[in-house]
Amino acid sequence: MEIGADLAANTNQQNNSRRSGNFPPTLWGCSFASFSFPQTEFESYSRQVEELKENVKDMLIKSKEDPVQNIEFINLLCRLGVSYHFYNEIENNLREIFDDLPNLLEKHDYDLYTLSLLFRVFISVVCM
Repeated sequence: MEIGADLAANTNQQNNSRRSGNFPPTLWGCSFASFSFPQTEFESYSRQVEELKENVKDMLIKSKEDPVQNIEFINLLCRLGVSYHFYNEIENNLREIFDDLPNLLEKHDYDLYTLSLLFRVFISVVCM
């Protein structure tokens, strides 16, 4: 029992005798420790986000006219990390492209970049 008490005392002495780095105080102060975001400003940003999401959804619908442009736009959304906002629309677009894929490949002679992009987008959406 005394060994445990001696060990605890030695540990406390070692912790108390640590040298200080003597770092200068931060330039930022403690202003971020008590950060508060006004609710009205938060609601304003939320409205802007919803408007932008609608704009992007319209752009996604417009890109359906050209399958390659649609795939490139979906790839862009995936790489930006915002594709989860448009999961249903992307899934529907890709389902239509996949169903029409034999006709697309027969009608057009796509380059390797386009085919690899198509493959990458199909794989990335399946893994979402």
